[in-house]
Amino acid sequence: MAGKRPTGSTAGREHRRHTQRVATPTGTLRPVGTVHNAIRPRDPAVLNRLAGEVALRTFTPEQIQSWRCEIHEQTLLTSRSIDGPNFTRVSRADVERMVRMYDDRFFDGKILPTASAEGLRFALSSRMTSTAGKLVTQYPEGSHDGIRQFQLVLSSTLLFQTFEDVSRGVKVAGCPCRDRIDAMQRVAEHEFVHLVEMLIWNDGNCSEARFQSIASRYFGHTDYQHNLITQRERAAVKFKICVGDTVQFYHDGHRMTGRVNRITRRATVLVPNPVGERFSDGERYVRYYVPLEHLRKG
Repeated sequence: MAGKRPTGSTAGREHRRHTQRVATPTGTLRPVGTVHNAIRPRDPAVLNRLAGEVALRTFTPEQIQSWRCEIHEQTLLTSRSIDGPNFTRVSRADVERMVRMYDDRFFDGKILPTASAEGLRFALSSRMTSTAGKLVTQYPEGSHDGIRQFQLVLSSTLLFQTFEDVSRGVKVAGCPCRDRIDAMQRVAEHEFVHLVEMLIWNDGNCSEARFQSIASRYFGHTDYQHNLITQRERAAVKFKICVGDTVQFYHDGHRMTGRVNRITRRATVLVPNPVGERFSDGERYVRYYVPLEHLRKG
C-alpha cells in the first residue's frame, strides 16, 4: 500500500534504502540507490518534470503485457533465489531487481534514482499476514517538507501461501495471476505507484482518482485490492477452522480445549483458566499459539 497506507488496505504518515548490485534488463549491473547526475534530494525541478510525465503517459495493453513478460523471464534468469514460477525462496535483492526493471521500462529509469537521492530501501516481511505490500514513508528531520526515506515492502508470507494448498483463481489489482511471480509483479506494481505518488506529490491514496489513473495507464490495473491467500482463508478452506470455533490440541501431552480468537501465521487459542488473563467477556484465559495443522474442531 502506500504513502499512508499498506497495499490493499492501510498506511500512515509513517509512509513507508541499501545499496545492492542488481541486474538491469540487459544483464549489466548497477547499484540500487546510485544517484545519477547528482540528483539533489527533493529537487522541485526534477519532481515537477516527473509529475508532468507521469500525468500524461499511457501504455497500450500489448506494451504492458510485453514488458511484464520480459520482467517475469528476467526474474527467473537472474535471481539466485527464485527457481521457478511458483518459487519457495525469495530475497530482498529479488524485490529490488524487479522494481528496477519496472522503473527502467515504464519510467525510463527516473523514479528510483530520484527516490534514492533521499533514501530508498526494499524489504520482505514474513509478519505481514493480511497485507500483500506496503510503502512506508518516514520523515527523519521531523518535517513533512523535509527529506524523506522510503521503504517498499512485500509480504513473503502471502506470496508463499498463494498457489500453494488453496485452489482458486487469484487476482491482484484486478489482474489475473498465473503463478507466484505474476502475483509478486502485480503487488510490486501497486507499491511502485504508491512510491511514485509519495515521491512526486508527498501524498497518496490507492482509493483515490490520481492513484487509480496512474495504475490504470501504466499497468492496466482495474482494482486496488490484493486478493492473495491469507492464513485465515487457508484455515477455513483447508482445515475448516474459523475465528470463534471451539478447537482441541495437545500441549505437553495434555489435551486442551479452547476458542480460536485470531488467525495469523498461527491460531491464537484462548483456553479457560482461573488464573489466566481476564478478557472483555469477563472470563479468564491462557493464550496458546498453535499451528493450524495441530488443531481439531472441538
